Amino acid sequence: MSDIVFEIQDAVFGYDKHSTVINGLQAKIKAGEITAVLGPNGCGKTTLFALLCKALALRSGEILFRGKPLREYRRKEFARLVSVVHQSNAVPDDMTVKNLVAMGRTPYHNTIFGAETKADKEIVEESMELAGVAPFSDRPVKELSGGQMQRVWLALAIAQSREVLLLDEVTTYLDIRYQYEILNLIRSLNKTFGTTVVMVLHDLNQALQYADAAIVMKDGRAVCRGKTQDVITENVIRDIYGITSEIISIETGKYCLFNKNSLERRLV
Repeated sequence: MSDIVFEIQDAVFGYDKHSTVINGLQAKIKAGEITAVLGPNGCGKTTLFALLCKALALRSGEILFRGKPLREYRRKEFARLVSVVHQSNAVPDDMTVKNLVAMGRTPYHNTIFGAETKADKEIVEESMELAGVAPFSDRPVKELSGGQMQRVWLALAIAQSREVLLLDEVTTYLDIRYQYEILNLIRSLNKTFGTTVVMVLHDLNQALQYADAAIVMKDGRAVCRGKTQDVITENVIRDIYGITSEIISIETGKYCLFNKNSLERRLV
């Protein structure tokens, strides 16, 4: 089997015939790695995410998944291989954690509320344990904090598929503690099961700490792609984000320090 999970070939997409949001994008996403998709607001990150999820269809170009055109996969077939966690999700307030996580088994049945098999129940229980939500599995989701709820969505994704995980800004709106709990969980899944992870991120330091590879986007194109440590540089940050920075290396890795004064000069 190829070590390339997604291959994006000259992808072009617009929400209408007068717009082009993704413009000739090319990139490869390797199996078993965590890949961060980075870039300023409006660069096309969320649109690319939707294309990888099969929520949108390309105007031209091709996206291959495991060497086969993504458009040729039936939705249920694709859902058994790839699980998705969006930035925000709707769910009935009275649904319990366990029942929501069990929805991850839907692609394996003919109906949304298909009868759970013994194997399904075991997978749901294990997924809740892995995500750290088993202690409150019988609670209604309306009682949970934002960080707890995000763990529940990850538990659902684990129950669905541990092969490929697509994440859209899953740490947004969470406090620092929960952000790093979620990122540590993602890294643990990657290390334990070899899960391929593609995650849209805004925080460059989180990308440096947790992502093996990065795709940096601007104006609908991938302007940089490769190992995260090589891609996130002072020049790239200046060119893409319009702010000066300093990349420092310490024992635990590389970090970005941003120069607030350079931004203040741009604003006055």
